[in-house]
Amino acid sequence: MKKNSQGTSIDEIMEKHGFGAGSSGGGCEWYTKPITYKGKKAFVAITDDGGLSLPESLEEPIYVGIYDIDSGDELEEAKKFSSLKFYLDTLID
Repeated sequence: MKKNSQGTSIDEIMEKHGFGAGSSGGGCEWYTKPITYKGKKAFVAITDDGGLSLPESLEEPIYVGIYDIDSGDELEEAKKFSSLKFYLDTLID
């Protein structure tokens, strides 16, 4: 389990923001968080820069997409962020 400079794992940081680690039916690993998006049950998915794995550090670039919770269809095209830390800093707790 990767740790940041303060000794906290990325999983622990993500859990504090409501995300859990998981994988898709296609084998993609991602952090997900259930949300409501435009009145639909959905989830936010975060992957590494390659789009297939979990980010391993707060500094690496990520993709963030929004998907329908029932069908898995993309509701919001995945956007690239310069780092996981930058994205997490944009969230309102």
